[in-house]
Order: sequence, then C-alpha cells, then structure tokens
Amino acid sequence: DCDEVLDNAKSENDDSDEDQTVVDMSPGQTYILGQSLSKKLASSRLFLVGAGAIGCELLKNLAAMGAGTDAKRGCIILTDMDTIERSNLSRQLLFRDHDVGEFKSAAARTSMLRFLPNCRIEAHTSRVGNEEDGPFDDDFWSSGCDVVLNALDNVEARLFVDSQCVANGLGLIDAGTLGPKGNVQVVVPHASESYGSSADPPEPDIPVCTLKNFPYEISHTIQWARDLFDGYFHRRPRQANDHVEEIANSDNLSNFAQSLVHKLGADAAVDMAEELGEDLGVFPFVVGGVDKSDPEYVQAVKIVCLNWAIFQAHRLFFVAMEELLQKHPVDSVDEDGAPFWSGTRRVPKPLRFIPLDSNEDEVSAQQIIINERIAQFVHSAARLRMESFLPVAESSEGQSLVSLEEALSALEEQALLLYKKGNTKKSSSDSSEENEGEKDPESIVLEKLNGAKTGASLLPELNLADFEKDDESNGHVAFVTAASNLRAIAYGIVPADAMETRRVAGRIVPAMITTTALVSSLSCLELVKVLKGLPLKLHRNAFVNLALPFFAFTAPLPAEEIAGVNGKTHTIWDRIVIKGSSKSPVESMTLRKFLSKVQKKASCGDEFEIANLSFGPFMIYANFLHSHDDELLDTPLIDIVKDAIISGDDGEDEMFSGDDANKDESVNNMTDEQMAALKKLKEKRFIDFSVMVESQETGEEFELPPIRLMNSEK
Repeated sequence: DCDEVLDNAKSENDDSDEDQTVVDMSPGQTYILGQSLSKKLASSRLFLVGAGAIGCELLKNLAAMGAGTDAKRGCIILTDMDTIERSNLSRQLLFRDHDVGEFKSAAARTSMLRFLPNCRIEAHTSRVGNEEDGPFDDDFWSSGCDVVLNALDNVEARLFVDSQCVANGLGLIDAGTLGPKGNVQVVVPHASESYGSSADPPEPDIPVCTLKNFPYEISHTIQWARDLFDGYFHRRPRQANDHVEEIANSDNLSNFAQSLVHKLGADAAVDMAEELGEDLGVFPFVVGGVDKSDPEYVQAVKIVCLNWAIFQAHRLFFVAMEELLQKHPVDSVDEDGAPFWSGTRRVPKPLRFIPLDSNEDEVSAQQIIINERIAQFVHSAARLRMESFLPVAESSEGQSLVSLEEALSALEEQALLLYKKGNTKKSSSDSSEENEGEKDPESIVLEKLNGAKTGASLLPELNLADFEKDDESNGHVAFVTAASNLRAIAYGIVPADAMETRRVAGRIVPAMITTTALVSSLSCLELVKVLKGLPLKLHRNAFVNLALPFFAFTAPLPAEEIAGVNGKTHTIWDRIVIKGSSKSPVESMTLRKFLSKVQKKASCGDEFEIANLSFGPFMIYANFLHSHDDELLDTPLIDIVKDAIISGDDGEDEMFSGDDANKDESVNNMTDEQMAALKKLKEKRFIDFSVMVESQETGEEFELPPIRLMNSEK
C-alpha cells in the first residue's frame, strides 16, 4: 500500500499555505504527499534513459506528477537513439501513425508538451555509453541531473548508467519487463547496493521491446523477419478476409474509403487500402475462372506471386536502404552534432539482384552470395504467398509449388528491369508523392484500392499462416532465415543459419503494456521516496509475474562493507578525494607526491605500504617493481597515465621503460580509441584510481576506496 510515502505528509500540508508562489500542477498529489515534495518534483532534474514502452509510461507519469515544471531549474532530460516503428504503436502510447520514422525522444517530447506545455523536457538522440561523445559528459553526470530512471532493454547500457550513478552519488531507479514478468530496482545513494553489485543468471530469452531501425545484432534482423512473416502471411490475409464482403457489396468504393479514413485516420487508411488493393487485386488477372484446381489457374497464381515476391525483395532491401541513406547520408550528424552513423548504427548497403551475364556491373563473389540470398527470399516468399491463395488441399504440397530455379529465372527476367524502372521513375515518383500530398485522403485511398473490388467480387477466402518453427517442410523458418540474412548482409551483420534462426525466433517474448504500466508506476513511487530522502528500509524492489500472478516486494540490500585498514570498512559509494594545491597543482603532481597524499588521506600510517596503483586496466605503480624507481616516482602522475594510454600496454614488465624512441613510435601508431581516450582524459573532472595497500607486518593486502584525483583544468 506504499504508506511509507505518507511519512510527515501531514506536517508538510500544515505549512503549505506559507508559499504559494509555485503553480501546483498536481493538487491531489500535493494534498496527500505535501507541498514540499511537489516542489522537489517540479525543481528536480530527472534523467530518463530510453523512450520505448517503459520510457513512454514513465514520461507520462512524471509529467502528470508535475515533474520538470519549475522554470528556474526543473527539467526532464530524455534520450533515445531509436526511431519509431509501426509495431511500436500498440504499446508505446505517446506515439501515433504520423510519428513513424521519427526519433522516439523527440516525438515523446512533442506528445507530452501537447497536454502539459509548461513541462520542461530536453530530448536527445545520443546513446548513453562510455565510448560515446555527446551531451552526457562528466559535467552532466556530476551536476546535470539529480535522479536517473532507466528504461533500457540491454544490460550493457544499464551497467554503464549504474557505474556513473555510483561514481557521482546519484539515485537510480531501474525498470525492466519480459512479457508478463517485470522488476523494479532502486539504488539509494550511499546506502544500497548498486545494480551491478549482483548479476542475474543467464537468461536464454531475448527481451525485444522494439524492432531496431538500425540493427547491429542478428537477433534484431530475425525479429524483424518474424514480424514481416506475420504481416505478409497472417495479418494481411485476415485483413482481406475481414473486408472482402464489404468491398464486394459496396456500390461505391468512395463510401468504403470514407469509412476507412474515419475509423483509422488518413495514414493508416492509405496503408490498408494499398495492402487490400495488392492482395485482392491479383484475382482479376488470373485465368481459368474460379476453378482453383485448374492447372492454368495455379500457373497464373505462381506468376503473380513470383512477381510480388520480386517486388517485395526490391522494396525491402534496395529501395528502403536507398531511402534511409537519402534521409541520413553517410556524413550526416544527429541533433547533438555527433556523426549519425556511429556507435551501434551501421550504414546500410542497398542490395539488388544482378544477373551473372549482366554487362552493367562486374559480378563479384559477394554479389553472387547476394543473388543466392535474394533468390532464396523470392522462392520462400512466393511459395507462402501462393499458399495464401490456393485451397488447403493444394497448398499442403507447398514444397513443389515453386522451385528455386523458377525463382532465379523470374529474377533474371525482371530484376534488372525493375532496377532500371526505379531509377528512371525516381523523379516522377517524387512528383507523384507531392501530388498525392495535395489530394484529400479519400481520393488517395480510392486510388490504392484500384482492382480490389473486382477481385473481391469473386469472394475469395485467403489462407492464414501461423508461424510454426518446428515444421521444416512448411517454409516458415526458411522465409524468416532468408529475410533476416538479407537484412543482416545489408547492415554488415554476420548471417545465421536456419537452426540459429529457429532458436532465436522461437524465444522472443513481446512486451506487454500491462506489465509496462505496472513497473512504471512502481518506479514513480520509488522516485518519490528517493526525493523525500527516506531511509533504505522504506524502499522496495519489486518482482512481479502477472501470468501466475506473483508479486514480491523486498527492501534493497545495503551496500556491502569492504574491509579496509585498521579495522575500518568502506562501500562502493566511498571515495578518497585528492586535490591539487598552489604548491602542487594536479598537472605537475608527481607520483611520489600522490602516493604520499593517498597514504595520509587513508590514515595508513607507517604500518602500511602502497602495494599497487591502477588506472582502469593499466598498472601505474607496483611496490615490488617501482619502489626505488626515482625516475618514475618523480614523473607527473598525469604524464604516466597518458603514457600508459599511448603504449596500450596493461602489463608490468615493459611499462615506463624511459625509452623515448619507443614512446615516439607509440605516439605515431596510436589508434582512434587511444586518441579518444586521451581527449576524454583531458575533459574529465576527475580521475579514479584503484589502490591496494599492504601490511608491513603481516603482508596482508587491503583495498582502499577509489582514489579520486580532481582535475584542476576542469
């Protein structure tokens, strides 16, 4: 019942009349929880990482709570590098049809401002990660936000955000879902363990909250191909069956077009009309009447389906890639000024079928592989398309409906012609799109429905295909494998065989809006507790499974006590801070001076000696190697760190040899990663070192809290 959030609420309400300068956006909340909390919510800087299913729910809840409405300081900082897919619309409720293709963060901000204009929301499209340049630098983490809310779908990003929260003493609320399962973990600064303090057991399921518009793993392309299968061979045939009678019995298709626009909206109505015209429009062009057992009818359906499959391959793997590159050229930058095609975003390569005897291009070995993959796609897509049109008795012999040789032959006849038509008609298609934009939606829908009425008059009933991964003869896995691997090749991802595709495709668990709403609400409750500064025992981690149902709430575990010197203990939240002075600025502070300061700050005394000093993977100092190395000890610490980065050597034997020739060679051979690391080192507000000390008497080693050297240049 979360009554812990009511602590001291009465006394706050009693004094609430003293200051009415802030406009209260949530009077009911203020009455229950107090004006002090409402002011904190309004003036806090909340960092929301992710604008997918959980992110949309969190943003909606935060705005309803009045977060970010203080014009002086309050703000919700939102980031997500992903773009909106049509499949997102069913569970990411801030988005609409017209948002498809837009960045999630920007669309979510626009949606929120429609009903809460005075909420301050910063929308970014940068990835949050250690290797990324962008707005989320040391200054941001140290002073740019107060609490972080995770709405991520991968562990790597979660661990990075967690490490930044621990390093900067920030509260973190992490939420995740996997189908009906959900969890919320709260990280309370200086009190609880962190997200990275414990690890979940390996999870074979692949949580996919959203299809990636910019895939970088084979699992993304497999899920995309699964959705493609469902759209082509289940949703669209069912859609045609649902509307065939209405279209056939309609005296005037304009009435049907008007009803579509009224029910679905303009964009969705146009898409649906195009699909209906494509699915029902094939019937007037087949021969043999309505006798579907006639061999001529079957042959005509085969030709239509092969042409359809070739067109889909061209549209998906050539036209779509070309359009994406036109929208985001290779040298383009995102809204934050960073290269658009960086990080996990891969530049796509448009794919098309080029006949081996073509004089237009030299057919390389890679192109031969692409030709084979496209032929496999056309073969499997045409077969499944035929099974949608033919009676179940005929379609049960689906393996013999279309051969791979027939697919290759059809491709050789039409692929090059289709490509040339696409180039010659590019300008005319652009102008037709402009003309289309000038027409009213009903007219566009009518044009898209061309031919559907005649086909519908035959009252066909299309067969639906339910994806079945365990039947090798049905062609389902073959289609998903072919489509997935073509998309993988286009994005430079290693393709997967049918066995791997079957394994991944069979274990994908979709997001559920009910679970998302629950974990988002629980996250907001924990945010209230973090802002109120409640003790650790009043916070709750949540673990739920709506399918059972199962609900468990536990207090977060306290941060682990780590044994230190002289019987002292410390936690992951503790730091020993070393600052420069006028006599010993950070830039010139020698290793000897730094070690002396550490020993004094840590109250080690003469009973302990510093055993080793590390910066990330680099061993900077080891007493058994360097205790009498005056040259190293009298070198500025910052220079030693720079040399370690330049050398790229995390070993102990050859470090800091003093060989200037080797140093010059290392500088000349620096990688992009090393140059970026040097740049980041200069920009950091502080540098954290790991230190182990050794007892002079017993030889026992103890780990000190991270040693933080403040960078005076910042």
